[in-house]
Amino acid sequence: MFTEDQATKALAELENPDVSSWELFSEVPNFKVYRRAVAGSALKEYKVLGGFPDLPARYLLRAYTDLDLRMKWDKHMVSWKELPDHRLHFVAKFPWPLSPRDYVYELRVQEFPGGVYGINGKSVVDEAVPAKSSVVRVDEFRQDVLIQPTEDDAGCNIWFGYYDNPKGNIPSSIINWAAKSGVPGFLNALKDAGLNLMKKDAEEAENEKAQPISSANKASVTVVN
Repeated sequence: MFTEDQATKALAELENPDVSSWELFSEVPNFKVYRRAVAGSALKEYKVLGGFPDLPARYLLRAYTDLDLRMKWDKHMVSWKELPDHRLHFVAKFPWPLSPRDYVYELRVQEFPGGVYGINGKSVVDEAVPAKSSVVRVDEFRQDVLIQPTEDDAGCNIWFGYYDNPKGNIPSSIINWAAKSGVPGFLNALKDAGLNLMKKDAEEAENEKAQPISSANKASVTVVN
């Protein structure tokens, strides 16, 4: 989970990015993706900075944390299961001919002053979910997200950190391709899911306004001043 100091520093990066030890890996509309080597490993960790000017923070949070909804918008997601103690089991597709990967991780959501949300996912060991031979267990995984409302509350700014060790002899060209195409693709799908939630809420609110109040309902209405 984010400490207040970590959250403050991450939010400051949305204005003045600290990228002295990072390389700019890719740039897509609204986002820049940075990466750097992980000490003692050939793997990379990633940091994504940007935002959606037309998607409020609360809708991004709902789209990100509602895993039943994610089954509909994340094309790489195979299944998920809720476990005790804020833990989840998540199975994801990998490009052919690679085996699927699964993750057992703890997911925490925090709320900071100013309507800022923090989301943290970190791999854990859970004996209730043993690894299967047909699926590669990813036991080094970390995902940290901060979502900050824009000043007009119409959109949100995003700080996104990510690292995992997918295991296996995966060519670096495939890893690079997956990072360059996968991160933007994930963010765009996430945005679309959030916008659909916002549209659905607006339509339901309009329908409620349009429905006449019956005489029975009128009698039960209580106004509290």
